[in-house]
Amino acid sequence: MNYLGLYIHIPFCQSKCGYCDFYSVKATERAQDAYVEALLMQMKEYVLATKDKIFDTVFIGGGTPTSIKNVDLLKIIKTAQKCFSISKGCEFTIEANPRTVDYKGLKSLYKAGVNRLSIGLQSIHANELKALSRIHNFDDFTECYENALQVGFENINIDVMYGIPHQTLGSFYDTLKKVISLKPSHISAYGLKIEPGTKFYVMSDKLKMSLPSEETEREMYLMCCELLEKNGYNQYEISNFAKKNYECRHNLKYWNCSEYIGLGVSAHSYFGDYRFSFKKNIKDYIKSFSYNQKNMQNIGVFDLERYNLFDEYTEIKPNERIGEFVMLSFRLKNGINKNKFARLFHKDFDYMYYHRIRPFIESGHILPTERGYAFSREGMFVSNYILSRILEFE
Repeated sequence: MNYLGLYIHIPFCQSKCGYCDFYSVKATERAQDAYVEALLMQMKEYVLATKDKIFDTVFIGGGTPTSIKNVDLLKIIKTAQKCFSISKGCEFTIEANPRTVDYKGLKSLYKAGVNRLSIGLQSIHANELKALSRIHNFDDFTECYENALQVGFENINIDVMYGIPHQTLGSFYDTLKKVISLKPSHISAYGLKIEPGTKFYVMSDKLKMSLPSEETEREMYLMCCELLEKNGYNQYEISNFAKKNYECRHNLKYWNCSEYIGLGVSAHSYFGDYRFSFKKNIKDYIKSFSYNQKNMQNIGVFDLERYNLFDEYTEIKPNERIGEFVMLSFRLKNGINKNKFARLFHKDFDYMYYHRIRPFIESGHILPTERGYAFSREGMFVSNYILSRILEFE
């Protein structure tokens, strides 16, 4: 059976967080309406290209999907269900900011088929939330979480962050203990990264005064891993922890190099041996679908280039596949499976990479496993550096 993941990007936020490098904007209701209509048309364009595929995961992300009108979210969900073959046991996720969805909205999403909710908490402390320019407070989050449970959500992820301005080891511990006490099925813990193009990047010199030291950030990460493990959360990926059988199946598609389709402005896809993404420009995106719908016909996915929609469009060559496999596999707790590597690429992993990973084995950052190699927790914390040495990124 050919299974796919579906990602749908909603690029709107009530306010742009200072650290966020995902494509999102604050827009008028009219612009949001036009975007939703374009998105619905793009879904219909993909009917023929995906007619033999079954979607077993759907993820609506952003931005803040719940910042648009609930009726539009329901329209997007129903159109996806109509255009694509979605499996009965599909994992259907939507991201939410605690302040942008109420009980009624959550209930309608759950009834429409959404069965996994990802709530962005980040911290329980007001000063840390303010530093991140989040629009919610902890009371907003508590209300959102309780509402989600009441309407029937059993699979709920809570996002937290470490290494953020004014945060201490103790304050991060408090956040973790509070989140654990709520017993969500999944917890994501991300370290703050200051990326080019963000407000934090512009004010990075000023921010340095309030950021935890690198050593404190390391202690935060290791404490987080140990604390969550003791409380029944299996760390299956560098930043992700889950109760048994509650790993995020959609994100696992990314890390396992499985195929997925991304729809919406700036969305990325891996489909049919190609990786491609759409322009980070809402006006161009909307314009690309401003044609007479009566004359629309189902077309192949790659014919969409006639609408000048692509930002990137690349055929993945065998040597690039190898590098992607190594990079993404190492993100997972199980790491590299040498037999799988040989089966996929007809090459010996040790012959290609052992001389590069040996120094990190000796330092304890990479551990030999029964099937290959995996990062230790110390290795996970500095994974980007290690992977840059292994794969020789430019």
